[in-house]
This record gives sequence, structure tokens and C-alpha cells, in this order.
Amino acid sequence: MRARAFIAGLCLLGAWAGSLAAREAGSDLDALLAAPGRAGPRVDVDGRPLLPESLRDRLAVVSFVSADCTILCVTRTMDLDALARDLPASLRGRVVFLAIGMDPAGDDAARLRGTVKQLLGPAPQVRVLPSDAAGVKAVAAALRYPASSLPDPPPAILLFDRRGQSAMVYGGDPLDAPRLRRDLVALDAFAEGLDRP
Repeated sequence: MRARAFIAGLCLLGAWAGSLAAREAGSDLDALLAAPGRAGPRVDVDGRPLLPESLRDRLAVVSFVSADCTILCVTRTMDLDALARDLPASLRGRVVFLAIGMDPAGDDAARLRGTVKQLLGPAPQVRVLPSDAAGVKAVAAALRYPASSLPDPPPAILLFDRRGQSAMVYGGDPLDAPRLRRDLVALDAFAEGLDRP
């Protein structure tokens, strides 16, 4: 039942992409990363702010994580970090990999940071962003992810073009790293975003 609900949510993601909230925030990625009720940029588990200019003119790969996530979530996070390290040098600086924490009741920044360092080593390529309860609720609503499935992170990877617009949603496990890599190379050629090559 949970798998069907999630698949239905992926189908409805298009309704979210380009929605009024996304347009007000500036882009689909801005809307996803917006911290409800919080002024200023989000801060990652290392205390570094995620500044808008760090996302400007870059492709973004977004996944979801918690310190207690299942083995599928663990391997997905490790595979994304490996993909980030393996990108061609010409593309590596043009892609940002983000993971949004989905268990604010169980994960503070220190716990998530410890988990990430244990999984990915001292210099992870995936920036992890903790969330508060309002942020998790907003992400779950945007993805149509059932609240009853939380705190398990959505088993999805979102790809955003250089303007921050939603380009692709990958569901299921394991990560198809060769496909995502090909898609990143192809999408990078669209300097003005997916709809304006």
C-alpha cells in the first residue's frame, strides 16, 4: 500500500512543480528547500548556510535521509556520494548533491552529521540539511508522501535543472547511477533550463 501511495505521489509531483508556491519562492528547488516560518537560508549539518548563490546555475540532485533509515536509504546515500565523486571534472563543480533530513524528532544536526561522517567519510559530497517538523510536513505535502510513512524518508531522488526547475524524479532502489550520470551530462547542456536549450 505504501509503495502505491508513493508512486501516486510521484505522478502528482508535476502538479507541485511550477505551482504557485514554487513560483513565489522563485523555483521548484527554492520551494522544496524553503524553511517554513524561518528567515534566512537553511543551514546544513556542518553549520554552513545553503546560500542561494551556491545553487545558481547549477544542477541539483536531492534525496531524503534520516539517521535511522533502512539499508536502502543508506545505500542510496552512499551511491549518490560515489556518483558525485565520479562525475567528470568538467561537470563536478556544476552539480550540487543535497539530502534533506526527514526525522526532526529523532535527528538533530549532530546526530545526522555523525551518521553522514560514518557512512561517507570525513569529506562527504552530499550536503545534508536537517529539518524541523514544519519543514518535513511541507516536503511530505509537496511530494504527496504519506505522513504515515514518516519518519522513513521518501525513496526518491529529484533532479533540478540550472534554473531550479524540476527535471526528473527517480523512484525505487537501487540507484541507477549510470542513468542519473547520463541525465546530468545531458541536462547540463540546457543552459537556460530544460525548456530552453
